[in-house]
Amino acid sequence: MDIKVLQYIMEHAHIEVTMEVYNHLTGRARIENGIAKLDSMAANF
Repeated sequence: MDIKVLQYIMEHAHIEVTMEVYNHLTGRARIENGIAKLDSMAANF
């Protein structure tokens, strides 16, 4: 599952909380790629 979707579902205010709690659900590389995409989107926003 996309970490951002999980953050929304769990109602975490900060992505870091979601990543800390659910880190075991996905590989670290996938999380880092997702964060990089979010960072890129935020920079272009």
